[in-house]
Amino acid sequence: MIKKINILGMQVDNYTVRESMLQLESYMNSTVLNVIETISMKQLMLATENPVIAECVEKCDLSIIGEKEILAESGQVSVQRLREIKDKDFMHELIKRIVRNQRRVYLIAETRADIETMQNFFLEVNPKFSVTDSYALEECAGDADDIVNEINSEMPDIVISALPSPVEEGFVLAHKDKIGAHIWYGLGTDYNKKSGIGHVGNVVKNLTLRGRLRHTMQKFEKENKDRK
Repeated sequence: MIKKINILGMQVDNYTVRESMLQLESYMNSTVLNVIETISMKQLMLATENPVIAECVEKCDLSIIGEKEILAESGQVSVQRLREIKDKDFMHELIKRIVRNQRRVYLIAETRADIETMQNFFLEVNPKFSVTDSYALEECAGDADDIVNEINSEMPDIVISALPSPVEEGFVLAHKDKIGAHIWYGLGTDYNKKSGIGHVGNVVKNLTLRGRLRHTMQKFEKENKDRK
C-alpha cells in the first residue's frame, strides 16, 4: 500500500519504520542503486526554488520524513509516526541491521571533520558499527567521476551521505547510474540534532523553521489558486 503526503507539490513517503525496513531489505537484493533520502523542512523550502532538489525528492526510491513538524504541517497526525520521526527510529534500525548483517558501508561528506562526526555518532548508536572507507569532498583533486570510482573500488553495500542540499541531490541525480552499491542513504546534515528540554536552541530553531514552512505552504497554495 503506497502511503504518501503531498507537500509543496511534492510527493513524500509516509511509511511506518516497519514498512520502510521491508523496502530496505528488498533494496539490499537489488542490482541497481536505490536512493533513500531524509527529508527536512529546510530541504522542502529550498526545493520550491531549486528544481534539482525537487527532482531528487520526487525521484528517490524511498523518502524518510526527518522532522515531525513536516508531518504535523501536512495534517497527517499519527502518534506512532510522530514518535518514530522524533526518535529517528529508521536510522537507528538501519544501523542495527548494517551491523547484524555485516554490510559494507561507505561514508561521504563535505569535510573530513564531518566524516569523523558521522562515525562517532554511529558508534554511539551501535559500538560495533564500522566502515569500509570514506570520502570527503574537500579532498577531491579531480572531478566527480573520481569520487564515483573511489566509492566503487570498495564495493560497498550502502553509501551513507551527510552532504548538504543541493550538493547531495545534484550528485545523486548525476551519478546514480554509475554508483555500484545497493543503497544510497542521504542523512542530511541534521541527523545528530537532539531534542528535548536540554536542547532549547534546537527546539526554537525547529519552531522557526516550522513557521517558515507554513508560510511557504500558504504562499504555494495561493500561487496555485491564482494560476487557475
